Amino acid sequence: MRLSLLAAIALTLAVALVAAPAALAAPERDGRTLPKAEPLFVPGELVVQFRDGVTAAGRGAALASRGVRVARSLGAFGLTLVDLPPGVSVHAGARALERDPRVVVAEPNYLYRLSQLIPNDPLFGDLWGMTLIDAPGAWDRTQGSSNVVVAVIDSGVAYDHPDLAGNMWSHPTTGAPGHDFVDEDDDPLDLNGHGTHVAGTIGAVGDNNEGVTGVNWDVSIMALRAADAAGSLTNADVNQALSYACQNGADVVNGSFGGPGKSQTQANIIKSAACRNTLFLFAAGNENANLTSNTQATNSYPCEYHRGSPQGFSVKNIICVGATTHTDARSPFSNRSPAAVHLGAPGGTGNGIAPDILSTWPFDEVFSDDFEAGFANWTQAGGTAAWQRTDEASASGSWSMTDSPGGNYPPSADITIRNANPLDLTDGQQCSVDYILAVIIRDFDSQFVYDWFTIEAATSPTGPWDELNFYFGALNGFATEDLSAYDGESDVYLRFRVQSDAAVHDDGAYVDDVVVRCLDPDGANYTELPGTSMATPHVAGVAALLLAYKPGLSVAKLKNAILRGVDKRANLATHFSTGGRLNADTSFDIVDDVTPPNTTITKRPPNRTRDEKAKFKFTSSEAGSTFQCRHMNGPWKACSSPKVYKGLGPGKHTFQVRALDKNLNTDPTPAKDTWRIRR
Repeated sequence: MRLSLLAAIALTLAVALVAAPAALAAPERDGRTLPKAEPLFVPGELVVQFRDGVTAAGRGAALASRGVRVARSLGAFGLTLVDLPPGVSVHAGARALERDPRVVVAEPNYLYRLSQLIPNDPLFGDLWGMTLIDAPGAWDRTQGSSNVVVAVIDSGVAYDHPDLAGNMWSHPTTGAPGHDFVDEDDDPLDLNGHGTHVAGTIGAVGDNNEGVTGVNWDVSIMALRAADAAGSLTNADVNQALSYACQNGADVVNGSFGGPGKSQTQANIIKSAACRNTLFLFAAGNENANLTSNTQATNSYPCEYHRGSPQGFSVKNIICVGATTHTDARSPFSNRSPAAVHLGAPGGTGNGIAPDILSTWPFDEVFSDDFEAGFANWTQAGGTAAWQRTDEASASGSWSMTDSPGGNYPPSADITIRNANPLDLTDGQQCSVDYILAVIIRDFDSQFVYDWFTIEAATSPTGPWDELNFYFGALNGFATEDLSAYDGESDVYLRFRVQSDAAVHDDGAYVDDVVVRCLDPDGANYTELPGTSMATPHVAGVAALLLAYKPGLSVAKLKNAILRGVDKRANLATHFSTGGRLNADTSFDIVDDVTPPNTTITKRPPNRTRDEKAKFKFTSSEAGSTFQCRHMNGPWKACSSPKVYKGLGPGKHTFQVRALDKNLNTDPTPAKDTWRIRR
């Protein structure tokens, strides 16, 4: 694209040239040229600056005497774009014109290009989130650093993935890429996929001609497995992972998980001395909830530990991240609240139509069916009624399959269905089956009557069938079952089954989005996912990128740069406290401002007074500054002008005030005033 752009510029600016008169130097070969596709300057053109006072007639005469024609005026400062005669080199023409006393300078019409570094990774064009947050603008300044450590507390990471292996952290003693707090070992391999996807957005190796690129092309990813294969985390494992991250030097922690459980121990760890210099990024959650109150139904932790009243935690080193779409709208699933969620970042829509977030993935997909194309992948396996494809309910698209179409649920049922063709898991490792399940099979007869849904597996279409899991009652959500017992098998069958001996039922079971996958940790696999879990690593990645650029950046300044750097959107003002969506390049502009403001006291008490009250007014050289005040040797405290002290005792008093600008640069020489109160 850059080559095409430059060629277009050259063609647009090229003009017809007149014959070269004898007064010009003979043609010579330009030494300062690149290949024709990308010249340093527009051939045949010069930018000429005439001296002050040279009239239009004088300019024309100077050019005409050398056979040069005016292309167009360039406005002020006596600047003119001119065309050289054919066969005259740019440098020879420039030297000839500069010999005229009316000319200050004549130089080539140099070509420049937009300074945005784009990686050669083949799937970069699908990373709309990187473009939206203006990551290419930030990459002009840095692409990251292995000295910055980002801990990913998640389901583990496929640390051998070719797009991640080069950016994995290594424990200084064990050499491990992190730790597994589920199985309590040093092998944090991802058996769910979520953590690998998150890690890829933060730091998939950039410009390696492989797959995708992360916000950081170069970084150290610490893999901390706290979620099991089903995606569940315990408070105990999260606490261990938080402690490990801080004790092992993590600069940034990404936590794309959450729930309504309010843990004081988690909050205490995050605000502890060990974690004080670490910035934590947490996902706001995907319940489309307004996180406005302190009720369990409308809370999402750890994201909300930064809040004061009514939560009462006030942990400062946290950013709570919501999700936005490719059109800068709030993602329809994203939790929201200006009191709880700081900003948005790309997280997709989750509707299966608009784009979601593409990133690294640890699995090969063996089989999938969302029932949108028909029902040919399934066959009845017996029972008193038949499973059917239905549009009554679906998790994605319009179709699913059910044992009770139309709500017609037969009594005393045993209804089964299996895949029509066997699954080949010959090369499978840690295989699993994922699906979306809605079960509504409560009975109303007595406690001795049972309804249940089971998923089973076998190596023959006729069994024997092994029960993988069972579900009672009313359920709705994602389920994953372990198929690793069938790793290496060439013929594997799955069976969905509903059984009941009840006479009356609500409805049956609905199954959608069935996926069988096997772990391929060193394979180059990628997938799209939606969620605030996908938005959060964009922000964690920008935090790491800023630390690579400014290694000494404090957590407060790092957080400030991210929050103040957002692209504000009117439609996000009621959802996020910043009213905006992450912008990496603007955040870099903020940390580039290192000039402190100057503070001036504009009103003070008399030098000597009997008044026990003192009133000060003050200003900053930078608009939008905040202030900190100090009386005598007391602590610095936030204040505003005017600042009034009352009930002061006799003697000498000292007042100091310092301004902090929008980028948290602090006046190093606070304004100071002294006065004496007489008895």
